[in-house]
Amino acid sequence: METVDIVAVLPRHLDDTATTLSDRLTARMRDGGSPSWFRLGDPFDHAGPCAPHVSLFMLAVEPDEVPGVVTATRALAAGMSALVAEGAFYRHNPVGAPELYFRKTAEWIELQRAVVEAVEPLRRGRLRDTDPAGESVAGIIGDPTQDPVRREQLTRFGYDEITEVWDGGATDRFNPHVTLAWPVDPGFRIDLTDLPPAAEFSGVLPGLAVYGMSRYGTCTTLFGAAPFAMSPIGGSGGGNTTGRLDIHSARRAGGE
Repeated sequence: METVDIVAVLPRHLDDTATTLSDRLTARMRDGGSPSWFRLGDPFDHAGPCAPHVSLFMLAVEPDEVPGVVTATRALAAGMSALVAEGAFYRHNPVGAPELYFRKTAEWIELQRAVVEAVEPLRRGRLRDTDPAGESVAGIIGDPTQDPVRREQLTRFGYDEITEVWDGGATDRFNPHVTLAWPVDPGFRIDLTDLPPAAEFSGVLPGLAVYGMSRYGTCTTLFGAAPFAMSPIGGSGGGNTTGRLDIHSARRAGGE
């Protein structure tokens, strides 16, 4: 089975900023005694470079079914407007990974719901082997001590970061973010207070992509890009008139 991630792609300047932040944080983590499993822009797990991204939905399919996932994602994106993303804050996830979170808006919620509607049926009830932290998905579902909403979402969708009702309650689980590093020690917390203001991490996201995943939530194998067709609501210009999307996850020439 192939685990794939349908993601929102960052524009070039945010891709570069994410890579720079990852450089800074991974160096600091290494100096602090808990190196990161990966650094954005570098190859990982004998695959391609770790691409900065915002995960929208993850699923497991057979390798020969991946083109169908790409086709469905492209058909969806072709009818959607580009997304304005506004950086809001930094925070660690439960296993210590530093992340940049975007302001959650109706547009983010609508985008995820559209992706789930278009792609989830292709899962055909199958589960991923593990979540990004390496926990068995089937094991989580079968463990009555786990969060019941998490177990229910994994059962229904195969993914447990979905906002069903946007009210801050138990089923409001989607929080768009970019993971910048992942410490070997899950109890380690790196200082995030002196990073550039999160609000500077803002821009127009040009489309979606389908990636094959490696460990720790990394996206390392690009299966296909899916550009948005229209400018963002309230924006200007003619949208993506080429029908192509520049995917630029690799570290630029001359980088470390």
